[in-house]
Amino acid sequence: MTRRLERINNLIRNTIGELLLSKMSDPRIDPALVSVTHVQTADDLLSAKVFVSVLGEEKKQKLTLEALRHASGHIQELMMRQIQLRSTPILRFELDTKFKETLKTLEILQKVSEEIRMKEQAQAATGEQASQDAQGGDEVENDEKETA
Repeated sequence: MTRRLERINNLIRNTIGELLLSKMSDPRIDPALVSVTHVQTADDLLSAKVFVSVLGEEKKQKLTLEALRHASGHIQELMMRQIQLRSTPILRFELDTKFKETLKTLEILQKVSEEIRMKEQAQAATGEQASQDAQGGDEVENDEKETA
């Protein structure tokens, strides 16, 4: 990807994010739950895939994506007023599944980390108990020697 295309992708991503926050009145689109994660613009700048992440249940995600696809022409028109490009790309909205996969991976890593920490604590407690038992055994032998 060229540097210019990367800048255009970031500009489109930021602009659409601002538009979703300030200019959209569709009740199916909750700007607090929708974020534009990244944009992939075609080399000819005639089309762009806009990847969005929607927090919530799958039903809510599909409803929001449907609303975004329905409003894509309006969003494109609003974006055209803010961005000066030779031609405004046709927008296609897609759900970003990488974000969810990343969250699932992080959850798994947290669980594994917690299990490791619990095992280490259990081993440390077992080691302390064995150490105390060994010391306790020495004390009993010393008490028997003193009484003899």
